[in-house]
Amino acid sequence: MGNKNLPTDRAEFEWTPKMVASLKKCKKNLLHFAENFFTIVNLDRGKEKIQLFPCQKKVLRSLRDNRFNIVLASRQIGKTTLMTIYALWIACFQEDQRILVVANKEQTAINIFKRIRLAYEQLPNWIKPGVLEYGKTAMTLSNGSSIGISTTSSDAGRGDSCNVLILDEMAFIDNHLVEAFWKSVYPIISSSKKSKIFIASTPNGTGNLFHDLYSNGVKGKNGWTPVRVDWWEVPGRDEKWKADTIQSLGSSQIFDQEFGCQFIETGESVLDEELVRRTSLTLQDPKHLFDEGSYKVWSLPNEERTYTIGVDISEGVGDAATVVQILDITDLTDIEQVAVYCNDRISPYNFTTKLLEILQQWGNPPALIERNNCGAQVVDTLKNVYGYENIVNYSPSKSVQADRPGVIAHTNTKYKGVMNMKYWLSELHAVTLHDTQTLEELKTFVRYPNGTWKAIKGTNVQDDRVMSLIWSLMILEVGITEQYFEIEQFDKNQKPAIISRLDFGLRQFSNTLNLYGDEMMTEEWNTLPVYIDSEYMDGGASNPLYDRDVSDLMEQGWETL
Repeated sequence: MGNKNLPTDRAEFEWTPKMVASLKKCKKNLLHFAENFFTIVNLDRGKEKIQLFPCQKKVLRSLRDNRFNIVLASRQIGKTTLMTIYALWIACFQEDQRILVVANKEQTAINIFKRIRLAYEQLPNWIKPGVLEYGKTAMTLSNGSSIGISTTSSDAGRGDSCNVLILDEMAFIDNHLVEAFWKSVYPIISSSKKSKIFIASTPNGTGNLFHDLYSNGVKGKNGWTPVRVDWWEVPGRDEKWKADTIQSLGSSQIFDQEFGCQFIETGESVLDEELVRRTSLTLQDPKHLFDEGSYKVWSLPNEERTYTIGVDISEGVGDAATVVQILDITDLTDIEQVAVYCNDRISPYNFTTKLLEILQQWGNPPALIERNNCGAQVVDTLKNVYGYENIVNYSPSKSVQADRPGVIAHTNTKYKGVMNMKYWLSELHAVTLHDTQTLEELKTFVRYPNGTWKAIKGTNVQDDRVMSLIWSLMILEVGITEQYFEIEQFDKNQKPAIISRLDFGLRQFSNTLNLYGDEMMTEEWNTLPVYIDSEYMDGGASNPLYDRDVSDLMEQGWETL
């Protein structure tokens, strides 16, 4: 192939006694091979020989000495590097070995194999077997050993057998795939009494296969050898590093899962008992009801206040509901839920004009509208037909934000949104909720084993109010906030603490709320005066038109000025 680092099976070398001794030592000693010949790419220094940490040596010794290995590890401790070291060592120094690397995503598997290929090419030619086949997803060496990759599909590895099975991030296999996947891959190694399995993952909740295998391994119930690598075992990580990382992540809970090796309990709710108690004290009936009760308002629009709106859109067929959450974010220490629109019968087509009306009532604030499914119709019409400018673009990939306006709901964006909401609700206690149904949905909004958050199944409670609340609070993600506001001060976790508008107070509020029929008239409700044309005044009460119209108004509770 023109690559001087890929010797063929016909390559011949003259070995010195030192080379022969080194070959023998590498074959017997995995750690000697790794520290003297394995090359990695350091982000700062480029290619270099790896220097193993004690915790990494612990994992490699376990792989060498045990058949079934499961590693619970903190993020960024070199799990993938350890996989590639072990796979390459087996392939180079043992004959006729079949090694399969399986990841939860195809691109992840390809990236792991790239590391294996890089490390193989950087080995001295005299220490490695020659190449028979060398592709992007598999390689076969002249000693009969081969390395291939696969993804965690239900038929991964079916029909094959292997000597070493390496599974990356097993905890993140979707629940609907994990059972079929395990039935597919486990028989691969059961055909040999010497075959090995190496599983490594960060935790991802309880109740999944990775959690079960690791927990039972710790208890000595299943024959698996558990190895745990904590964040503090990596040199350079101390309490200051932990504090800085928590500040960057914005939540100690995220740190506990990603770096603390903690299995966050499945079924965990967004709200703890104390927060539920505190929130229940602020619940109250809306001061105004509109649209036959679909539109609840606790505080009327005020030009001196700053608002944000989050929107979750349904098909309008009586199942899930279309929900608009309006929050007053003038004071970020006291964010208030001022209005909620909820309707499970309005079509996306009709909702577009309704949403435009609501946005105009609250001063055309930034709107975070979920565009998934039927939401795309609403977002695109609102932007392209009505010219609404303050639609927030947010997606997992920056490349699609420009041509796909709105919030693209994805596992990553939802997770980030939930963590952001928990920060403002649970850690800062900065959000005052008034809507009873919103609290009820929050109480049943829980974390599932695959890391997703949604309503508990079988409760007949939806999560539409919660999702729209999540999107409304996403305006306080720094990357979004700085597009629409001036961040005057950050808090200790680098979240916005004080913001000001960039419109210099020049906003237009529609008075369309005054045209509604208020279904809960209160003393605080002020309607615009009605002016009767002067021609009706001619003749006073003797004018039949005047008499009829004024009488009708008086019967409705109107008074003359």
